[in-house]
Amino acid sequence: MAADFPLADNSRAGAEDSPVGLELAGSPRVEPARLREARRRAKISQIVAAEIVRYVVDQRLQEGDRLPNEADMLEEFGVGRGSLREALRLLEAYGLISIRQGQNGGPVLATLRPHDLSRTLSFYFYLTGATYTELTEARMIIEPVMARLAAERQHPDHMQQLRDATEREQQAPLEDPDYLACADEFHYVVSGMSGNRVLDLLGRGLRTMFQERVGYGSVLPEESRKRNRKVHQQIADAILAGDGAKAERLMAKHLRELADALSERVPYLGSDRITWDG
Repeated sequence: MAADFPLADNSRAGAEDSPVGLELAGSPRVEPARLREARRRAKISQIVAAEIVRYVVDQRLQEGDRLPNEADMLEEFGVGRGSLREALRLLEAYGLISIRQGQNGGPVLATLRPHDLSRTLSFYFYLTGATYTELTEARMIIEPVMARLAAERQHPDHMQQLRDATEREQQAPLEDPDYLACADEFHYVVSGMSGNRVLDLLGRGLRTMFQERVGYGSVLPEESRKRNRKVHQQIADAILAGDGAKAERLMAKHLRELADALSERVPYLGSDRITWDG
């Protein structure tokens, strides 16, 4: 049975996937056949990718769910195998699906992670020449606001995540390498507690981008861990108490202190261009 994809204009996609007509000899617009084919396929694959995304959303598919098999999708979309596979590769690059190999393989819904947004954003930041100083400045604007919104909105799930993350950090021995992961988790959790999905994903994406390149704990002295843990507890207490103004003020001060310490320990970093590794 063919998959029930809501393709708005199936006839158009099928027509575009038909063989390309011959160009007039000598025309200045004539392009190499392979280039025409690549451009044609790219356009069709984008259309198919968009329809697959709509299908995923409409069907409320979750992590681990499988997409229909290749034969069903080829029949539904009326496109060539190359165009369909290009569409799937595009969605894999965005982190929506993973392609499993083998007899029971095929496209499977993956977990959407801030890392996927971070990778995409870093591509544009790299091209524009944005620096880690600018990334730090963006975080210093966003994360205090996230702390305030979290305190004001008091989302039950978010509050529990914060309690759990704070408890793990407070219990982790300062000399234990795992402490750094716990301290980072605190910032990661707060970065996504605003209750606004745009801000939450952006906040965690920026945090992930920074942490993957820098990692505060790896460059700051060990004596700073005790101070950081105390401040994290104070910020968490303000959020849990619903004191948005205090939570915002404490987070802003904390990030400023971290930025100053980082600038002192790694002075060259701020002017470095944000990297993109594909």
